[in-house]
Amino acid sequence: MSGRMPGMKTRMLWIWITLLLTSTAQAQMEFPSSSQDDWRLEADSGALSPNTPRKLRTPVLIMGEGRERASEAVVILVDAPFSVVSPVVVKVWEQLGYPVEEAALQRADLPEDWVQLMLAAQPGLRAAMVNKVYGPELEQAVEDGALTDNERDRRLQLLGASIQAYSETMRKVPEFREPVQRVRHYREQPYGKNYRTDDYDILDLEPVMGLPVTAVTIQRKHALENRKRFLALADTPQFTTQNLVPAETFQATLDAITKALPDSAIRLEESPGVWISPVPIPDTLPAVDWRFPSTNGQLIEPLAHRLGNSQALMLRAVQQQPDGALILVAEASAERDGEELWISALLRLTPEATAIEVLWEGEAGVNELYASLDGEQLWFTGYPFGEQLTLFHYRQGEGVVSLDFPEGEQPRLDTIQWWVDGRGPVLASFKVGDFRRLDGLTMSSPQPVPRSDWFVNHQRLLKGGSNPWVEDDQGVAELDPDTGQVLRSFAVPPRIAMPEGLPSWPELDPRAFKTGSGGLVSAKGEWLATVFDIERPESDPMVGVHLMDTDKGSLLYSAVLPDASGVRLIAASPDGRWLALYGYSGKLVLWDVRAGTNPFRLHMPRVSLEDMTFSLASDSLIGVGDEHVLVWNLAEP
Repeated sequence: MSGRMPGMKTRMLWIWITLLLTSTAQAQMEFPSSSQDDWRLEADSGALSPNTPRKLRTPVLIMGEGRERASEAVVILVDAPFSVVSPVVVKVWEQLGYPVEEAALQRADLPEDWVQLMLAAQPGLRAAMVNKVYGPELEQAVEDGALTDNERDRRLQLLGASIQAYSETMRKVPEFREPVQRVRHYREQPYGKNYRTDDYDILDLEPVMGLPVTAVTIQRKHALENRKRFLALADTPQFTTQNLVPAETFQATLDAITKALPDSAIRLEESPGVWISPVPIPDTLPAVDWRFPSTNGQLIEPLAHRLGNSQALMLRAVQQQPDGALILVAEASAERDGEELWISALLRLTPEATAIEVLWEGEAGVNELYASLDGEQLWFTGYPFGEQLTLFHYRQGEGVVSLDFPEGEQPRLDTIQWWVDGRGPVLASFKVGDFRRLDGLTMSSPQPVPRSDWFVNHQRLLKGGSNPWVEDDQGVAELDPDTGQVLRSFAVPPRIAMPEGLPSWPELDPRAFKTGSGGLVSAKGEWLATVFDIERPESDPMVGVHLMDTDKGSLLYSAVLPDASGVRLIAASPDGRWLALYGYSGKLVLWDVRAGTNPFRLHMPRVSLEDMTFSLASDSLIGVGDEHVLVWNLAEP
């Protein structure tokens, strides 16, 4: 199901956002109260860069108590119309030898800080972008199968609160093409091998703040030759920059304004950014439901097998086959052509075997096994000795064979992502930009995945599922393997703490961004797990998985992995009952997912697990690490 809803509901959503934003616009923004009052004029050379030549040295403005270096710019905010302030400032600048010219610009071309101030002060402008740009673009994404309706709705909510916008986006909206009055003095002057640039302007802020307010900005920039460059590295910059406010210009400008407009409020800041009022981010994420494992369950000791007699063997991955044999990936020290080296090997270990069968050997490169649902077939990538990375196939009772694709048909093996269903593997490009089904030695033509264009960070395929599922920076989504289109998507509770600063994509809630550890899907159990790793100041992180019901799209609960710095491994039993979580600190927890309990406690010996999987019968958990194979019997503890 695509989740499409009628166009009338879409139009009503945009109208609702417009009403929401424009209703708040009726409350006029107040003139800012913040001002930098502790400023001084300083003639001491210590306020400038040490390599400033004498001809460029000048007294400067310093704002901030305890600050020693020159302020980089000053914005004088005047509570008076542009038509009143501009003539006063123009006159004093021309008397100082700084002629000005008309330099009007569009709202869309304002500097970033002024754009953010404008969007924070005027919700109606945010609504205009939602209705005229973002809404139609997101509706097209739904039509293309890149996003679902509920994802579009959440993005529109977030965009309606965003104070970030690119110039090219704003230019698509008539309101942002309206002119903003400005007069400007701009001049570049060479001083030997150095340069001085004066950039002063007077800006009408009524189109920005919705108030009859004017901003006067004064900034001088020095480009100073790096005299020590020949003694430094080749990539050392030829010039260093220094921004400052010349004291004479600042004082004359401020004196003229206060004399001509004694009743007008004045604010001083180094940047308009301090006057930007934050717009609350709509909470579009489900609430968490923390569940901590019990410490009272029955303790299960693992049956331990040690392969080898030294640290020269390291087990990396494990899968079970229908006959009970374990297929293991190992790194081992070996001698080849008289040379001692580390190799990667595929091993077979049967319950009754007294020796390990070596199925394949090669150079390092095998890190993970991809198994068919019945466990009879395995795929892996590895480096044969002296050759390039190759894709291999193994079937129970047969040998390992390399899959030699026709010229131009081999996928990018070092970056592919895997999903396996009853028909076999589907290989996806690194960002899940396309799907290609593998059938023997035949690869299907790439099937584009439209969704990949809508996420700044790549999507990640989850293990399991009757269809491929992805994690992305919005939540989780199910995709059609044959068309690449999204079938459904779920919002997830926060997976990380709110990061500092603004998100690079303002239509995404940064708390939902995926973590470094991947989750999985249980088709049989109709649930999925996506990892959270929430850093907490002055406390240990909160790590674990959010468990989602894939039938209803709702949160079951958030299973916490205590005393762990992160989730390292995750496994689901084939019958859909069990979920195992293993942390970087060595903590191992088993959850009965639907019951929401952990009836067993799994004892973890002094082994660092590299991989774990459940038996095909779901009656045991198998882990490998170091030279050990550990088996926890869940049927008869």
